[in-house]
Amino acid sequence: MVAAITTLDEFEEEYNAGTGVTLPSRGFREASLDNIRRFGDGVGDYNPLWRDEEYANQSRFSGVTAPPMFIYGASLGIAAAINGAIDGRRLSSANFPMNYAGGEITFHKTIWRGDKIRAQESILGSTRKHSDRIGDFLICTAMVEYFNQRQELVATKKTNMARYKNLGSGRTIQYDREVKTNVTETAPDPLVHERVRRGNRLRTWRDVVEGEAIETLQKGTYTVTELFLFTHGVVGTGRSPRAALEAEESEDLGGGGRYDEKHAKERRNMPGQFDWGPQRVCWLCQIATDWGGDDAIVKSMDTRVRHPNIVGDTNTVYGNVKRRYQENDEDLVDLNVWNENQSGLHTAEGTITVSLSGF
Repeated sequence: MVAAITTLDEFEEEYNAGTGVTLPSRGFREASLDNIRRFGDGVGDYNPLWRDEEYANQSRFSGVTAPPMFIYGASLGIAAAINGAIDGRRLSSANFPMNYAGGEITFHKTIWRGDKIRAQESILGSTRKHSDRIGDFLICTAMVEYFNQRQELVATKKTNMARYKNLGSGRTIQYDREVKTNVTETAPDPLVHERVRRGNRLRTWRDVVEGEAIETLQKGTYTVTELFLFTHGVVGTGRSPRAALEAEESEDLGGGGRYDEKHAKERRNMPGQFDWGPQRVCWLCQIATDWGGDDAIVKSMDTRVRHPNIVGDTNTVYGNVKRRYQENDEDLVDLNVWNENQSGLHTAEGTITVSLSGF
């Protein structure tokens, strides 16, 4: 019987003791046409560049490629930031819930159809912070490297996860969900099909204006279907053994307990069924690829997931041009992007660098 960790001080000490440890790689995800389409279903991105063979054949790629965030289809890259090198049996959400807090991603290579992507995670350590909502908490940070089958580095990601002491007594994290905007509740499914994007119309760097708004990305009202599609299309979680269900006091751990409203409230301190934070990071990337068009390249992302997204919240992604500049013979644009709920609260935000150098 392993001894459970019950205090934040103890968790902090043991997590940081693993600093520098690299975890074993856990398999790969092939960028097959089916898996790329599943990923698009999971994030609500029906860009024909990564799902329509006839359309993609006319692009600069001469075929289907995967979107930059397909790396999440291989792995969310959160294992080292959640437990570090600590035996997972010593940790329970009854003591320490966790929430995705964002991170920094740099993209190095295109993911071609047929590539096999795997992740390698290393522990960087933790930083203690304080919040009026949850008290003291730790930001646990890990470095994730994504490789293809040619051993080429496809992307790197610095992952941040928040670990905190369970609030207890069924208390949930409080944040603003009151309707304060003119955004109306909308089913997300038709929005996927109705989305208009830049596509094959070239966007030139010289025509970009600093400060200008970019076209909004409506994600609609978050549903269990949206949660299901991301869970099984991107994360690919499987069934839970009886021991896991008993340990987490849940009858349904699909999506890491996100489907079980009682579990979400008591074990994760959420107001109800809730999303995967990385899903909103994928939305932030989508607004950038939609804006840049088929010839643009997303170079990097620095994102922060700040508040929960609960089933019933209505989400819209906004953005504007932060900076236009040239560096190392590249024409670059930095975009400010953020996801906003029905109260106008920024639940996720970031800066994305896009290259418009052309090919």
